[in-house]
Amino acid sequence: MSEGSLLFTNFSQSPTSTFTNTDTNAISIFNGGDVATKADAIAYLGVTPPVGYSFTSNQVFGENKDSTGLGSSKAIIQGIFEVDKNFSFNFSGDLNLATLTNNPRQESASVNGNLGFALINLANNKILDYFQVNGNLTTGDSDSLTYQNSNNVKFSALNNSSLGGTQEFYTANFEGSLNHYFNNKTTVALVAFNSTEARVSTPTPSMLSGVVLSWSVIMLGIKRKHIKNNEPC
Repeated sequence: MSEGSLLFTNFSQSPTSTFTNTDTNAISIFNGGDVATKADAIAYLGVTPPVGYSFTSNQVFGENKDSTGLGSSKAIIQGIFEVDKNFSFNFSGDLNLATLTNNPRQESASVNGNLGFALINLANNKILDYFQVNGNLTTGDSDSLTYQNSNNVKFSALNNSSLGGTQEFYTANFEGSLNHYFNNKTTVALVAFNSTEARVSTPTPSMLSGVVLSWSVIMLGIKRKHIKNNEPC
């Protein structure tokens, strides 16, 4: 199975309001072949105690001929914080991507994923800090796994991979923290994004199978009107 997750703990304060959203999509197209897709997503952000978690996963299986499967999942967490001087939290997560094609000439499998977070000043919608991990695996094509972060985000990561051939995978485990100091009272939004996409295609006759599990890219914008209030427990 392939899956990815984000966990946020040890917030310096509780959010004043929260919003979460999930979306999954599973498409199967077949004309003489067999295909099955599965997509899952979870998003949670609590106030007391302040803890955030998101999870997405996709599985696609295709065999024989003329079949295409696509699975995609998205999970979004948004929290509004009224900060006086310092805002901080810890985070951890993992990203796992895998493709299996028994006959690469007759089967195509691709996966890609993007997860991370951004801290945004709501007075001007400026991104103050960010963290992002992005991965891509494609049968017979270039593969990549990259990290990006701002200066106030510190993290460590443990990666493992096997690339080339009929079976490829990336595994990434990471943990870190954010510490941001403010000169004045500031209203900020923490937006965590977690999105996956997986695709399998068997356009020509084959008795063999292709399996993919993954994460996908999400383009995320924040507007204050999209934040919904959440009463403390």
